[in-house]
Amino acid sequence: MKKCPECNHELKRVKNEALQTKYKTSNGCKDILVENLSYSKCDYCNAIFYNPDDIDNYEIQLEKALEKERRNENLLTAKEIKAIRKKYNLTQLQLELLLKIGPKNVAKWETYKSNQSRTIDKLLRNMNDDYCFFLKMLNNVEVKDFSNIINEHSFYLDNISILELISKFYPDVNIKNVSKDFISYVRQVIESLLETTIVEKNSELVLKEAV
Repeated sequence: MKKCPECNHELKRVKNEALQTKYKTSNGCKDILVENLSYSKCDYCNAIFYNPDDIDNYEIQLEKALEKERRNENLLTAKEIKAIRKKYNLTQLQLELLLKIGPKNVAKWETYKSNQSRTIDKLLRNMNDDYCFFLKMLNNVEVKDFSNIINEHSFYLDNISILELISKFYPDVNIKNVSKDFISYVRQVIESLLETTIVEKNSELVLKEAV
């Protein structure tokens, strides 16, 4: 059995144990209960030692604990935020500009160094659930910062009103799965109807003036 490097007493192997640990965030340290840990412990001086495998497991279990904490607060987890960002091919900086927040915040959310506010959490959920919502946000940014993203979504940006109309009539349909041909067809139908209405109104005015 190995000896404690601190006091030279024997070390005891501990498995599947829960430990309260200090986790540093941008708002200071907080206590996190980390479960399913393995380590060596000295019962004499209470020192705890981790081998390389223990450290790898500690990182995994710590992330699970932090994820659980977020879920308990009904907030998106780090993985969920990253998945939303990647869904639209956004960099961390671009997501910050889109949400109109300061730099490095997204990096902190994605590494559990801080939690997003409930307002931001709601915006992120809306972005994820509603493609039109995301497009409207994209319409209010500086083009130079989002040129690649705007190019990727240019067709849909030009047809936001059509997409909203389709969503209204087909709420269960994922807009991204609707073909561009169908969107263009709906647009042509609406424009044709509008032109007919304008012609009819103009004809009505001409008739009134003639009378």
